Amino acid sequence: MMGRLRCAVLAAATMWVGVAPSAVAAADAARGRALYETRCGGCHDRSVHARAAKAAKSFDEVRGYVVSWDRQIGRLWRDDEIDAVTRYLNERYYRYPCPAPVCGTARG
Repeated sequence: MMGRLRCAVLAAATMWVGVAPSAVAAADAARGRALYETRCGGCHDRSVHARAAKAAKSFDEVRGYVVSWDRQIGRLWRDDEIDAVTRYLNERYYRYPCPAPVCGTARG
């Protein structure tokens, strides 16, 4: 509930106060990082994502791995949390184009 309220406040601030979209994206990236570090950091470290031969070949595949691991550990993140973690991983390690429905732009 508190996460939804925070998102609503950020969205309202963006529309009414003119907060730059990059500020909202930075907040989402911070949220994704926090979720990832809390739930995934115990088993995954930088080497999983930074290896030369990447298992994921697109943003959608990165998201697919996030969904798969989430289901395997039984956490059942909401879609917005999955998107936040995927965006964080993509921005930090992969740099694939991010679909507009997730990132709001054609690039992420």
